[in-house]
Amino acid sequence: MAGTPENVAKLATRENALDLGSLALLGTMVEPDGPKALIRTSGGNIQKVRPGDRIGLSQVRAIGSGMVQVSSFGSVETLTMPGG
Repeated sequence: MAGTPENVAKLATRENALDLGSLALLGTMVEPDGPKALIRTSGGNIQKVRPGDRIGLSQVRAIGSGMVQVSSFGSVETLTMPGG
């Protein structure tokens, strides 16, 4: 099997796109039972979440197209897609 052409690899790879030390949004979707998101944790795990779910000490408040709002210790943070 041939390797990935260099021009394709450059387009598909963005160095330092994610802050590996914090939560990162990988994608959002709408399923029959409501919106969901894929979140990468600082530990490298990927979780599929819905509003109300907890990720460590944070709680998912809302999920929209390409964004997720999480709250922790009274503050709200909006996660967006890398490069978005």
